[in-house]
Amino acid sequence: MKSFLRSSVLILAVLLINGFKTDLPKTDLPKMDLHVHLNYASQSLGITADSAYQKASKLSKKMGVTFGIAEEFGSDNVRRNDSLLANRIALAKKYSLYLGLQVSRRDWNSIFSPENLNKIDFILADALIFPNRKGEMIYIWVPGMPLGEPQEFMDIYVAHNLKVLSEPITIWANPTFLPDALIARYDELWTDARMKSLIDAAVKNHVAIEINSRFKVPNARFIKMAKAAGAHFTFGTNQHGDGIGEIAWSINIAKDCGLTKEDFFIPKRKL
Repeated sequence: MKSFLRSSVLILAVLLINGFKTDLPKTDLPKMDLHVHLNYASQSLGITADSAYQKASKLSKKMGVTFGIAEEFGSDNVRRNDSLLANRIALAKKYSLYLGLQVSRRDWNSIFSPENLNKIDFILADALIFPNRKGEMIYIWVPGMPLGEPQEFMDIYVAHNLKVLSEPITIWANPTFLPDALIARYDELWTDARMKSLIDAAVKNHVAIEINSRFKVPNARFIKMAKAAGAHFTFGTNQHGDGIGEIAWSINIAKDCGLTKEDFFIPKRKL
């Protein structure tokens, strides 16, 4: 286990030397990746966590991209979660990084104290885990997951997205993501009506929409529709180590869709 942790935190060190790209398009849009995962044991305290944050800070400065670290804690132990979150809050301040909490449980606001939740920069959620008609949990990024009939799948998926967007979150991550088996039908399955329902929910609840470089979602039609509705946006990679901060695709499609810096969510805390 110790050797695994040492190997994990060394990944970012390798990236600092030659594992990232700096050829970002020229833009006045915010060069931020607010969906960064660090490759280390999330339950770690002490030197392991400190080292991971320090290396992320160095990489952020070298790339010229501000990082928002998306931590994930899913224990039922509120005291343990708060201890970890307090540690990350201190590290984010120490190393000039934004700190977010990525939540996947729908009872997430009951497993942290309100005091600590109020100290982080943003809360990020996607809608990639939900029960099917039989009540079985499906993880739609996992290849081979039984999805059922595509139109029925989409109805369940959209309903779950609406539930997530009704929560007190800041950023909707991986928006309009589809499983591998359905990607070729993206334009067919993501109808204007389905897109509009989710965009309206995001705008109503003041949730920023992530433009994700890893999965290349959402598409230009969605972004233009969301901009017209008054939505705000963020850039994110949802990468773990290799690929963090590489937001070129996001910047390019945002520019193509006519987004300006006023269309973006910026965390309030000064780094």
